[in-house]
Amino acid sequence: MRTLPFDPASVYRWVVSSLALVVFKFVVNKALSVQTAFAKIRYVCTVTACTSFPEKANFHGRGCPGRVVLWLNPSGAVALVLGTTFPRPGMGGYYAGKFSLYKKFGATSFASVWITSAQQFFWLADSEAVKIVTSDRHTFQKDIVQYELLNIYGGNLANIALVWSESFRVVNEWFEQLDIDGPDMTVDMLPSMTQATLLVLATAGFGRQVSWTAEATAEPPPGCKLTFRSAVLTSVGNVIFRALVPKWFYQFSSLIKVPYLSSRALLTQLAFDDLRVHMLDLVASARAEIMSGERHGASGAALLRNLVEANMKQDGHSKRLTKGELLSNIFAFLLAGHETSSHTLCFAFALLALHSDCQQKLYEEVIRVWPADVPLTQLMTLVSFCLVVGSTHTDSWQKEYTAACIQEALRVFPAEPRIPKDVHQDTVLPGTSFIPGPKEDPFIETGKFSMAVPAGSVVVVDVWALHMNPLYWGEHAAEFKPERFIDTESYQWPRNACKRNGSMQPLKVSARLTFCALSVLPFSGGARSCIGQRFALAEMVCILASVVRRYQIRVPDDLANKPFEEQKEVLLRWTTGITLTPVNVRVKLCRRV
Repeated sequence: MRTLPFDPASVYRWVVSSLALVVFKFVVNKALSVQTAFAKIRYVCTVTACTSFPEKANFHGRGCPGRVVLWLNPSGAVALVLGTTFPRPGMGGYYAGKFSLYKKFGATSFASVWITSAQQFFWLADSEAVKIVTSDRHTFQKDIVQYELLNIYGGNLANIALVWSESFRVVNEWFEQLDIDGPDMTVDMLPSMTQATLLVLATAGFGRQVSWTAEATAEPPPGCKLTFRSAVLTSVGNVIFRALVPKWFYQFSSLIKVPYLSSRALLTQLAFDDLRVHMLDLVASARAEIMSGERHGASGAALLRNLVEANMKQDGHSKRLTKGELLSNIFAFLLAGHETSSHTLCFAFALLALHSDCQQKLYEEVIRVWPADVPLTQLMTLVSFCLVVGSTHTDSWQKEYTAACIQEALRVFPAEPRIPKDVHQDTVLPGTSFIPGPKEDPFIETGKFSMAVPAGSVVVVDVWALHMNPLYWGEHAAEFKPERFIDTESYQWPRNACKRNGSMQPLKVSARLTFCALSVLPFSGGARSCIGQRFALAEMVCILASVVRRYQIRVPDDLANKPFEEQKEVLLRWTTGITLTPVNVRVKLCRRV
């Protein structure tokens, strides 16, 4: 039998040709699936739901605004990791795009398709559409992929006077540490604000009071290598890393060391294991207190008590939390309860350092409300009372401008820039078309349209774009102007009542501090809005006012002589994470005389 000679070149050509054919087939199939998805969007928008689109609205004759390809799932962990580098400007899903793509398409809503699955994504910066999405929790449900990042131990599901008094306590302990360095110092605000908000949350939410300096000398409990604070901060800082790294790699890292990855994997595993021990200790204490019928620390640990009581309900109860769900809820509250506030405060301090005129107005208001000769204990009692009862018999809580600074910081740098929702039944969402206008009115509405949104698609409440929408906030929407949130005889900020408990009423933080609008959405909205927003707002107002009352906030010396735009670029730099994270908030604190 004759044997054919072996020809390596022929084999190589065959392998390359086969691979090329597979790749070509894959690309063609993806292109066809994306094209089919776009065709469906165009069909349902043009024929079924959409009203007429003016040609000037820049819809390119395609019916539904936008034909954007998404290269990453906007709610996935990979998109968060690559957020500052990919997608690039002008591409779908670009994290810092804000209102740019909406301006390009001349509409407050547009459609896109994720190339991997050909799933349709509808992006919303329209207040009417956002109101519908946040109000209808049956049609629009939270994106499970996004919340899997917090699903560490299982599925997950205030007393304002105490928040206020704890904020006072913590920030004044911080002041004592700052005094050691003298009257003037440059401070990186992120670690300081992270520690402050975590300490407030530990007491007001979980009944675990710790002083500013105690953690430095504290010993971990038996069975742990990390203290409570270290375990929380290390776990929070590695949530995305844990989501991306497969479980087998942690065991692999204990056997074979991979540079950087193995050490981080082992530290992450240690942090989550130790945090579990700390949380179980908190749960055991709360359960013992509930069983005894006692309430130690008055109103403290109310959040923890509610979670533990839900865990103690009988099997089969509709609101019972399993042990895994209980721990995941505690972890989610530990993360969201301090990170959102700390990051927002950092941006607020940087913005006040850049805008000395705004800082001066805030200081004048604080001194008017909190005179320098008022003892701290009296001040805490008075303001806490006003917060709790919503007193209208005193003017002690007229910190309108202070609250406006927090609101404006949340508008310019929202903690959660985008909120995806899975669509569970066919529906229709409204949108607004617009065109460029004259200088005095840069954008002119040209009409309303309706966009058919099919079941199985995803709507993305584009919070950052909503906050930058010039139809609501004017041509200079990107600028920091706390006055936007202060009503005058000739101006009312673009609020809109939101549904809460079935009534169309704004959510009140106190008799004088309200925060509810669908043109500004830092805490989500509707039935799924953040339950800790009163906690966060009270805490942030207290800390911001306390710092400005004691210190003048300036840009650091190395930036003092730089152009304003360069100062902004440095101090307001951010990166992506579970929430929008500041990366370089160094400010100079100068003690007021």
